[in-house]
Amino acid sequence: MNIVKKNINWKVKTLLPYLNKSEKVLDFGCGDLSLSSSLKLSIPGLNITGVDVVDFKINQNDIKFIKYDGKKLPFKDNSFDTVVSFYVFHHCDNPINSFKECLRVGKRVVVVESVYRHPLEIPFMRFMDWIYNKFKSDSVHLSYQFLSYKDWVKVFSQDKLKMVSSKRIKQIFLSSIFPIGISYAFEVTKEN
Repeated sequence: MNIVKKNINWKVKTLLPYLNKSEKVLDFGCGDLSLSSSLKLSIPGLNITGVDVVDFKINQNDIKFIKYDGKKLPFKDNSFDTVVSFYVFHHCDNPINSFKECLRVGKRVVVVESVYRHPLEIPFMRFMDWIYNKFKSDSVHLSYQFLSYKDWVKVFSQDKLKMVSSKRIKQIFLSSIFPIGISYAFEVTKEN
């Protein structure tokens, strides 16, 4: 199995427990739609829309793609059952505002992000992010806005939000002994 296919399979396996068979999903920071396509293959009943600031010029018949300005998502409040974001928020100039936009348009948000354990890890995380994104076909914005676990929990503990779960996920390529942060999957909903 090649490394790209292994990476996609790992992403799908990470997200599948959070998705239901017939829900409306927004893939925030969808890139080339490879994750959306793989999710759709695994759960054919999903209605997936991809949104990104970069237009990779890839069309999928059963997945709608929308390019947006990076500030305000072009959807009404609660348009989606679930918004998924897989290693995207650290690319945003203001990850907290971007998260709030995702929460505005979705009833719940599943965030997968690398978090730093100590500020000394941030330069290594930036370097690894640069390496990983250097080989993308289009330029990906690198703002390196990594947050700590405590920072994310603080964001999720705001009024009318509920962190349903946080699960440490195994990183696919590098052992956790390297100072590159660790990864978590967070599930956040709005309280009624």
